[in-house]
Amino acid sequence: MEYKVNHIPKGRIRPGIKLNPQYITIHSTGNPTSTAMNERNWLVNPSNTRVASWHIAVDEKMAVEAIPLNEVAYHAGTSAGNNTSIGIEICESGDRAKTIQNATKLTAKLLHERGWGVDRLRRHFDWSGKVCPRILSSNNWEGWNAFKIQVQRELDRLK
Repeated sequence: MEYKVNHIPKGRIRPGIKLNPQYITIHSTGNPTSTAMNERNWLVNPSNTRVASWHIAVDEKMAVEAIPLNEVAYHAGTSAGNNTSIGIEICESGDRAKTIQNATKLTAKLLHERGWGVDRLRRHFDWSGKVCPRILSSNNWEGWNAFKIQVQRELDRLK
């Protein structure tokens, strides 16, 4: 998977506030036709009036870092989540299995780099109660539990 750093300019949705992350928060985009690069580009689209952002979007081919991982992004729906976590958006377009696999590897890599375990993973739901990541929410969050198991397997492989 290609990892592309393509930061948006500082401004309304990239405040430039220092982040000392303690968690990684997982989201899904809610957009069945958008790629990681489309999601990044939406952040700077003049018609986007939302004050929402995230650090990395991942799809079946690539991950795009839109905000530096040491800066706050507005993704969790609460100050506590925004000010303590890195936000990863999982795209809902394309090959879902490959996208989940890429998200698993990316998440494990970020955890490994920080010396963290899966106990540092959070859902958007955990911060604000929003049903997100929606693509992992069915059957009482069965997909979320499977995602964490897959991330743990990848973490074990990286050790």
